[in-house]
Amino acid sequence: MLPFWIETAVDVPVKKVQKEEFGFRTLKAGVDSRYLGVEEIDARRFGSDDLYALIRESGERPSRRGTQQLAEQAKEILKGEYIMLTGDLNITDVEWIVQYKIKDARSYLFNIRAPAQAIRDASQAVMRQLIGNGSVDEVITIGRIEYEIAAKEALQKLLDEYETGIHVVTVKLQSSNPPQRVRPAFNEVNKALQQKEQRVNEAMKAYNETIPKTKGEAKKLIETARGYAAERVNRAQGDIDKFEKILEEYKKAPDITKQRMYLETMTKLLPQISEKWIIEQSGAEGGILMKLDLQNQQQPFRKEILK
Repeated sequence: MLPFWIETAVDVPVKKVQKEEFGFRTLKAGVDSRYLGVEEIDARRFGSDDLYALIRESGERPSRRGTQQLAEQAKEILKGEYIMLTGDLNITDVEWIVQYKIKDARSYLFNIRAPAQAIRDASQAVMRQLIGNGSVDEVITIGRIEYEIAAKEALQKLLDEYETGIHVVTVKLQSSNPPQRVRPAFNEVNKALQQKEQRVNEAMKAYNETIPKTKGEAKKLIETARGYAAERVNRAQGDIDKFEKILEEYKKAPDITKQRMYLETMTKLLPQISEKWIIEQSGAEGGILMKLDLQNQQQPFRKEILK
């Protein structure tokens, strides 16, 4: 290298992972990390030097009217970074980080004048395009991972087109929320939707438990009724067949059949009668036969009748 500032050596940290933050700044990294964002500014958790550094980094001139004016100026810079319009015309606050490495020192030094600002501009352009093509629900809830992947790919493609010599390591969405003024109402809506989903799931659980059981019981009743109907029909058919057989025999010998039917009937009925009177019809006048009651010793005799 020639002396006297004829040539200059510039150290390029090609192995270092660098980062750019959007919507907030990290004041102190570590276990007890400290950040500077709009909420921290509103809560007055900042120092004047932090505000000056943030404003100078953005390329603006710090206000000299006092700390309050510095705070308002810093808030406007941060809001300009994280306030975005979604595709369904909703406003959302998106904070994210871009981590990158230098993969080509020559391109990094000579193809772009301000590498850090180029990365910030390209990243905001990519992120605003993605957010503008999606819905607020995708940004806040279901689409965060997809947005991170798409933002990394789109940012890398844009930086390669400009031959910046930069490799994007990752794009990480730190937070994506509704605007602070409507955030409580938005949270209440989400809470109501979650409760609705919970009630629907509980109702579906009860439905899945009750309906199959009810269908099974109904099928059981139907099958029982069918079995009972078949039994009654078969029994009636059997009675008909029996009656026809008896009728056929009765026509052949009416007296014998009548006597047999009478005896069969008495055989079934008499055991069900507890008290019986037996009348002897041996002569012109019958008499009552006395029978010793062997089952009841308190009543020595029992009169039974037999017609």
